[in-house]
Amino acid sequence: MMVCRGSILDASGSHERRAICGFGFMRWSMRVSMGFLFVHILFNVTFAMATRFAQTRRYDYFFVAAVNYTVAAVLATGWMVLQGAWLIDGPTAVFGVIQGVVYAGAMVGVYVLLVRSGVGITFILMRLSFVVPTLISIFVFGERPGFISIMGLVLMLLSIPLLAGPRSVIGGARSHWYWPLIVGLIIFTGLGISASKAFNELSSPDQASTFVCVSFLASVPVALAIYRLRRRLQTDLPPLRGTLMTPGVMTVGVVMGAANVIQLIFLVAALQVVPGTIAFPVLTVVAMLLTIAAGSVFWGERLRPIAVWGVMAAIVGIVIVNLE
Repeated sequence: MMVCRGSILDASGSHERRAICGFGFMRWSMRVSMGFLFVHILFNVTFAMATRFAQTRRYDYFFVAAVNYTVAAVLATGWMVLQGAWLIDGPTAVFGVIQGVVYAGAMVGVYVLLVRSGVGITFILMRLSFVVPTLISIFVFGERPGFISIMGLVLMLLSIPLLAGPRSVIGGARSHWYWPLIVGLIIFTGLGISASKAFNELSSPDQASTFVCVSFLASVPVALAIYRLRRRLQTDLPPLRGTLMTPGVMTVGVVMGAANVIQLIFLVAALQVVPGTIAFPVLTVVAMLLTIAAGSVFWGERLRPIAVWGVMAAIVGIVIVNLE
C-alpha cells in the first residue's frame, strides 16, 4: 500500500518525484535510502511468506487476515498520532475507505490462488495490478503514454496468461471461476492503487499518514465480515472450534500486520531520496524473485517453463514501463 507522491502510482515515471511530506522524515543519503528500500522488500516478502505459511498450516486463514488488518490499523493509528496528523479532508476519507475495502476483499482471491498456484505466482499477479490505474489514466483521463510504456504494458498483460494459464505449480484442475478470480484479484488490487492515485491528486500530502490509517481502519470490518463467511471459502478448515487464539495463529496474524505497516514506513523513507523510476523496478523485480525463491525453498513450488516466460515478460514489462 503506497500513497505518497512519487509513489507506486507513479511507477510509470510519468509524474515528477516530490519529497514525501507529512511523515517527519529527514533526507537520507542515497546509500542509506537504498538500504531502506531493501528493508521494505524484506518485510514485503515476509508478509507474503506469512500468508503462505498460514494457508499451508491450515490455519483459519481469514481469522489470520482479520488479525493482520487489526494489528496494522493499530500501528497505523499510532504512526498517524506520532505525525500529529489530526485533520482529515474529504478525499482522504473517501479514497482511504475505498482502498481499505478493496484490499481486504482481495484477500479472498489471494487465499484461493495460494492454494491453486503457490505464493510466487499469486504475488506476481498482484504486482501486475498496476496495469489497472495505467489503463484508467489512458481511457478515463486521456493520458498518452509513449511507445516504450505501451510496449511495457503489453508485455505485462501478455505475462498474465503465461503465469496463470497452464496448470498451476501445485497442480489440480481449474474450475470455471478460476479466470474470473484472477481478473477480479488484479482489478481489486488495481482499484486500491487507483484510490491512492486519486488521493495523491486531490488531497494534501500532509495527510498521507492519515490516509494510511483510514485505509487500514476501513479494512478491519471487511476482513471480519469475510471471516464470518469463511467456511464457504476455506473448505479445509479443521473441524474443531476454539482453536483461533492459539499462539501460532495469533503470531502469524501479528507478523503480517506489523510487516504490512513497517514495509510502508521504510518505502516512504526510501522515496525521500530514491527516484520512483529507480525504486519501483528494483523493489518489484527483487521482491518477485525473492518470493519465487522462497516458495521453492520452503514449499517446493516449481514454475513450469511457460510460467518462467511469464515471469520474464512481467519483469521486462515492469522495467521498461519505468524507463520512459
